[in-house]
Amino acid sequence: MTWSDNPQPITILLVEPHESIRSMIASTAKKLAANVTVVQSSNGVDAREKLTYNDVQLIISEWQLPKLDGISLLQYVRSTPRTAQIPFVMTSATIDQGNVMQAIQSGVSEYIVKPFSSQILLSRLQRALSKPVRPMKANATEQAAQSEHVTQVLVVDDVADNIKVISDILRKDYKVKAALNGKKALQICAMDPQPDLVLLDIMMPDMDGIEVCKRLKADPNTQHITVIFLSALEQTEHIVKGLELGAVDYITKPANPSIVRSRVKAHCRAIDSNRLMRSQIDTMMENAKLRDQFDTVNQQEVINPIKEIQTASHQLSDNLNNPSKAQQYLDFIQQNCQQLQLHLDNMQTLQKIERDEYVFEPSPHALHELLEKVLMGLSHIISEHQINIANTVPNNLHVKGEQQLLFALFTHLIQNALEATSRDKKVSISIQSENNAQFHTITIQNPDPIAKQIRNQFFDKFVSYGKGTRSGLGTYTAKVLAEQQKGYIEYRSDEQIGTSVFVNLPTA
Repeated sequence: MTWSDNPQPITILLVEPHESIRSMIASTAKKLAANVTVVQSSNGVDAREKLTYNDVQLIISEWQLPKLDGISLLQYVRSTPRTAQIPFVMTSATIDQGNVMQAIQSGVSEYIVKPFSSQILLSRLQRALSKPVRPMKANATEQAAQSEHVTQVLVVDDVADNIKVISDILRKDYKVKAALNGKKALQICAMDPQPDLVLLDIMMPDMDGIEVCKRLKADPNTQHITVIFLSALEQTEHIVKGLELGAVDYITKPANPSIVRSRVKAHCRAIDSNRLMRSQIDTMMENAKLRDQFDTVNQQEVINPIKEIQTASHQLSDNLNNPSKAQQYLDFIQQNCQQLQLHLDNMQTLQKIERDEYVFEPSPHALHELLEKVLMGLSHIISEHQINIANTVPNNLHVKGEQQLLFALFTHLIQNALEATSRDKKVSISIQSENNAQFHTITIQNPDPIAKQIRNQFFDKFVSYGKGTRSGLGTYTAKVLAEQQKGYIEYRSDEQIGTSVFVNLPTA
């Protein structure tokens, strides 16, 4: 069913300061369904008030609003339980990437750049209504404030009065440092935090601005710093040489406040764009790396069990007249199906937890019974490697959690212990619990130590050193599942004792 076929009434809150645009958006929004009511507002404060006494199913808001801007309205909506699940469509006349990222962090459903056609608007509104609402990331406002980079400007001039004049012009908008000579300027540029932009006087004693610029651009650690020359009108030849060395602009003295502000602002926008571009490239490279790792995981965790099932199926068909052999291959198929289903369930659960979309519904579960089911599912590994299992967890202890999450948690940790065991071929499972304790501590112990190379990253995602062809998702998944159930995991590993993993889960 499409929204246009939906007989249920829809109330839309439309927040837009310009009446003509508001009218166009309202007209388009009414095409969403047969019964649409559009509540209109021209500013953020009024919109927030209207939310308190209107049952709204969709919000459409401009970013630039009087009294309370669109991003603040979005953050209010996402942080208020009554409105947190309302789809929120943001419109804006600018495509500033920092604004878009802040909106995404704050849980925007759709971001539409003006001008837009009614067809584009309608399709985006339909999409916003049809997909799950994205939650606001924790401390999105604080994260946005922390991510805003304060531009560092270095003013270099051998005349202190000139430095004071330019510093007074820029101090309101930038963090300003000063140097009275070229040598000091190079020292400041080599230290953290480095200046983003240098306003550099050409004519200075000992080391002139041309030489400073040349050295900055020759050093890989400082060549990215933007240089603007300060010069007298008659220094044209020096200006040209400086521009050839890599300076981006010049400002003539005596400094005109309006010109200084506008030139610096223009080049700071370019600096911010370059910084954002570098960040995006880093993100793209990290995403590419994660995609490669994810493909490797699927190769190991999905494709391999399918191949095993196919092989066992052929062997099963060849041994239908041999009941014991047939049962052996049937058990093998069932074990691989269980392993495949566990992986798919885990991936889906992990995605929901990592996106903060998982709905946790705990209940009491008997630990011994749960662990026996896990060991039964891992019986093929236990049998193949001839490992002795000592499960000393008593029957009368219960933990509070979800059966599926608990099963996956212990399957990953016990399988990890089984596959890491090469010495004494023994894995023990025990429990430590005191009267009236808030947590049961389940210990999974095997005689082999964790490889030193990964001990500090044992629970990190995709860390698989020393685990053969395994994906490195098991311990990470277990950690996430334990924390989702209000528990936590610790471990101890050394050459003498081996490895003990301690799973702390709430008592029922």
